[in-house]
Amino acid sequence: MHQHHQPSTMSSSTSSHALGSPWMQFCHCGKRAPVKTSWTGENIGRRFWACEKYGVDDTCGYFVWLDPPLCARGRELLPLLREKIDSLEKEVAAARVKEKNYRFGMIMCFGTFAAMGLVFMIALRAIE
Repeated sequence: MHQHHQPSTMSSSTSSHALGSPWMQFCHCGKRAPVKTSWTGENIGRRFWACEKYGVDDTCGYFVWLDPPLCARGRELLPLLREKIDSLEKEVAAARVKEKNYRFGMIMCFGTFAAMGLVFMIALRAIE
């Protein structure tokens, strides 16, 4: 299991304060630890710093919570909001496909009318 560290207020080689930014953390590997978001259980929506190998190769074990735990109501609402966002993103993607197909149809329609006009003009010249 991963250790849960509290952010340090002391300057050290792994503390972001040594570099002047409270948002930058370095893991035990010496690499920058990105901020990630938990989407599981009791910690849903909480952000944390973790080694870039977190969840893949846990040899480093660096893990620090950035946010405090959410209240019970927040843990209840956040999954619902995430579902709504996912649903809206799917609707937007479907609308973009529909718009793309509409534009393609309009281009094809214009192309067909242009071709018909060209054929009509050629036919008129042939009659003259």
